[in-house]
Amino acid sequence: MTFSSLGKQRRLNKLFTNGKTLVVPVDDSLIFGPKEGLFDLDSTLYEILSAQPNAILGYKRDLEFVNQHRINTAFIYNLTASTVLSAHTQKTVIASVENALSAGAECVAAHINFSSRYENEMLHNFALIANECDKLGMPLLAIAYPRKENADGTDYNYEDLKGQDHMAFAELVSHCTRVACELGADIIKTYYTGDIESFKNVTKSACGKPVIIAGGPKVPVEKSLESAYNAILAGAAGTSFGRNVFNADHIMEYITALKNIIFGGATLDHALEAYKIAVGEN
Repeated sequence: MTFSSLGKQRRLNKLFTNGKTLVVPVDDSLIFGPKEGLFDLDSTLYEILSAQPNAILGYKRDLEFVNQHRINTAFIYNLTASTVLSAHTQKTVIASVENALSAGAECVAAHINFSSRYENEMLHNFALIANECDKLGMPLLAIAYPRKENADGTDYNYEDLKGQDHMAFAELVSHCTRVACELGADIIKTYYTGDIESFKNVTKSACGKPVIIAGGPKVPVEKSLESAYNAILAGAAGTSFGRNVFNADHIMEYITALKNIIFGGATLDHALEAYKIAVGEN
């Protein structure tokens, strides 16, 4: 084992608890701007961190907050970015692996939107980042989505395909996952495909690498917890829910419910019942 591979493994160990992880991305603060739960970023970050997820995924300002408050939660530094003010599907490199290491991050992330007109550019950037990660002992999380541009410039996320045919959507998501693995990802964040059987194909396509699911737009608590529960049954290693966490009415109680599913082996009914009791809905 080389020193760089040893360093990568030590950092990966900080991101997982018995092979599972709960990541909270707050990078929407850059992408969409100061809105909803991320308008008062510091207050929301503090509440999220108080619930002790495995890691936060974000940008430089978010890492500064974590360091300023001497919080020991692992940090995943997103090295790619775009905003909805311009070409949102075109992710550009905005920091280096060395930047992330010097700041004390435990992992870096890089985003590829597959089927986008910018896919080749993002593949190129991802491969270069992966090579640097191997050299410097830094884990790499791939944000691997099937996503392209509508004629009006908005995002097309294949929601119609997902609604019509889970297996066909899973085939597309599996391809994204396999490419990320082939290029050197240590963790893959991607879409949940809608049911257990179809998502099993995604986790199998990851060549043994941990797969975590994105949360997407905010949905009712019952629906998001069901996605988390079914994804875990299908072999997922955890969740990376953003809007369903930082826009939650009860952030700490919601994260606790996710923890009960991911780490505690709770059934969906038990996790939901415990959540309702905690927030006073029963």
